[in-house]
Amino acid sequence: MVKINSHLETLRRINKVLEGPSLAALLFVLLLNLLGLLVPALKASPFLRLLDWLATAVILAWFVSWLALIFLDRRELYVTLIYLPTLLSPMVWATSLAQMAGEALNRLRWGKNLPTPATYRPKGTYRLPFQGWWWVGNGGPDPETSHSWELLGQRYAYDFLIRDEEGKTHRGSGRRPEDYYAFGAPVCAPADGVVVAVQNRHRDCPWPGLLDPLAWSIVGNYVLIRHEGGEYSLLAHLKRGSVRVRPGQWVRAGEVVGECGNSGHSTEPHLHFQFLDRPNAFLGLSLPIPFSGFLRKKEDGALEGVPLGFPVRGEEVAPMS
Repeated sequence: MVKINSHLETLRRINKVLEGPSLAALLFVLLLNLLGLLVPALKASPFLRLLDWLATAVILAWFVSWLALIFLDRRELYVTLIYLPTLLSPMVWATSLAQMAGEALNRLRWGKNLPTPATYRPKGTYRLPFQGWWWVGNGGPDPETSHSWELLGQRYAYDFLIRDEEGKTHRGSGRRPEDYYAFGAPVCAPADGVVVAVQNRHRDCPWPGLLDPLAWSIVGNYVLIRHEGGEYSLLAHLKRGSVRVRPGQWVRAGEVVGECGNSGHSTEPHLHFQFLDRPNAFLGLSLPIPFSGFLRKKEDGALEGVPLGFPVRGEEVAPMS
């Protein structure tokens, strides 16, 4: 049993490592074949044919590791069957292609000069985008704590939830969105700015724990705000009908712009938050911008004031004001 578990962990690590490169490889193969239809001479290039072969090998390696996980791990099989309707959704595939296109463009734009917490100088000052205590379910400034390190568009994103003293994020069984403490909680503008875009009509997934197969947008309902110096903040997965602002409206730091929901690709009510360098969730680059003036709750219950810093996965944080 120990040996089998060891093999499964190795497979999971291999599958995780190949996940990012396989997405990039898939985008390359699709683009190459599309361009090949327009310029047939491209397919005759030995160099491009070699790259095409290498990209295909990476995709196949990820696919084989995924199949092996399905056959060896019953949980992985169950998860695949549950998510199958979502995986077959045309909107999911369209979104994935848009995300891959954004990844390729960001790597071309920035090359090796990607912003890091040590090199990026924020143009503005930002507070946490909520009131009271929230738990950092995902996110941090390094590969170990990052929301999605391999996805440049979400590298420094955060998922915030609300937990009780027992560490639960919901009351009772948690079968309804309304059971979750975060559902309906107010979310706020992190700084002064102008609302660029909103979505307020997407339904909240009625089945926490599952991705909504009927979702037509991965971000669901959202508010996108332009701040000083061309930095943008995205607050996503908001509750349907809760958005209180409109495009072109000026908002102040701390102003309530909507409520936390379970719309889009959300497995339970939470706030997805991130900073971007352009007003597009797919084409924008995730920016490493710290938050100012927040409290961090330590394991012993003591509170630590943080003048400027990054919340990290597993912490409970709250704005000072």
